[in-house]
Amino acid sequence: MLLLSLFSLNLLHAQAPKPNEAEKLMEKISKKYKGYKSIKADFVYSLENRQQKSQDKQNGSILVKGNKFRLNIANQVIICDNKTIWTYSKEVNEVQINNYSPKEGAIRMDDIFTMYGKGFLYKMLETRKEGNKVICVIELTPKDKKKKFFKIKVTIEKNTQTIISSQIFEKNGNIHTYLVSTQVPNAKVDEKQFSFEIKNYPGVEVIDLR
Repeated sequence: MLLLSLFSLNLLHAQAPKPNEAEKLMEKISKKYKGYKSIKADFVYSLENRQQKSQDKQNGSILVKGNKFRLNIANQVIICDNKTIWTYSKEVNEVQINNYSPKEGAIRMDDIFTMYGKGFLYKMLETRKEGNKVICVIELTPKDKKKKFFKIKVTIEKNTQTIISSQIFEKNGNIHTYLVSTQVPNAKVDEKQFSFEIKNYPGVEVIDLR
């Protein structure tokens, strides 16, 4: 009986799935970024819809600290302190104020660098050398099928464990691409950057939807 139990235990241990190379690498990267107190990044964002054959491209920047973020993109400033979110339009000098409640299954801007550690199946699509750099392309498939997206492709520099770009493929046909041009870990942060100071925007129209 003891022998049978030991045999069964060894069989279960042998059948237990081991983390593959892609999974180990993404877990290391996620852990690394989560270890930063803050991060500031400049990026090029593009939205492509292959069904409608349309593509839009914008330069942007983001500052993240914990669950707080400040995003500048497409003549908009989006500020979130994890409770309230302000969306300011430069063109019309208008700010909309809402309670912050991230939709289930959506990509949150505050975790764009750290979401890759858990909840996915991982596959290494490509490994190549560019000079002294080792570039890896990893495909992530969410285990939770309720999410709005069905896969993510992340391009990373293996030796520095740095994210170069992310592509998010949504079920509605949209492809969101974030190509990171610069990133500054542990950037100096003024907490005022995560709130909208009306006095700094003379004549701004305030639409409070809370």
